[in-house]
Amino acid sequence: MTDNEIYHIAVMPSTETSAGLLSQVAAIVAQPDYQIRLQLAGKVPKIVGHFREKSAAERAVLSLDELGLVAFAVTESELRRPVSPEIIPRSIKFEGDSATFASQDGKTVILNAGDIFLIVTGRRTTAIEEAAVEKSTMKVNVPATLLTGGIPVMKRVTLKRPESEKTTQQFVRLYRKTSDFPAIEARQFALDYSFLGDKMDPTATCNIAETVAELRRFFMGAYFNDSLVNGFVAETNRITGINIGEQSCLLLVRYYQTMANEAV
Repeated sequence: MTDNEIYHIAVMPSTETSAGLLSQVAAIVAQPDYQIRLQLAGKVPKIVGHFREKSAAERAVLSLDELGLVAFAVTESELRRPVSPEIIPRSIKFEGDSATFASQDGKTVILNAGDIFLIVTGRRTTAIEEAAVEKSTMKVNVPATLLTGGIPVMKRVTLKRPESEKTTQQFVRLYRKTSDFPAIEARQFALDYSFLGDKMDPTATCNIAETVAELRRFFMGAYFNDSLVNGFVAETNRITGINIGEQSCLLLVRYYQTMANEAV
């Protein structure tokens, strides 16, 4: 039985990249060896195969597991769904065994030290739309030019266009074990770092790094992954329309969920 869904097979790259292993993976997911060699590199789970039938995807995952790889399936619709955190905090307050996250609009989320399963930090490029800017330019006034027998007559034209500026900032996401959606997403340029006290630095770069350290100390039982920080800027794939950063976050969450389930 088939449906309209596409089932993607994701694998966490292995430290072993022998030709034999690559060939076995390629055979399981029906992809060429050279493509698997490129995909099984790095520190973030990669999509290596695609199936139309759920049962075929499940068999592929089991076969990859038998090779000692951590594999799992994710659907096309999951990759394309919009993702919104419960809260984007403006402030953070640690008090006893609870942490309070408050947004600019007054919403709060209180978490206990054991509530968070995974902490993911990375970098993202976003476009910030600014107010419309008026720009003047000179253009040929065609009717007036015709009346003068071809002597160019210029006219000033004023255009009003909105402008956007791209900015790259670090984010920190906190995930509960039972959800693929982040409970908290702290953003480098959205936080009031006064909660750091004496550890507060003049630069946002140092402050977000210290915030990550504070969150790790508080949620000490949570997995932590910073693979999306160094040399990674998340943008949308122009061909597929899928947000690469969101895809990477989802695959990391599924990877740690799979690891935790296998450990039980």
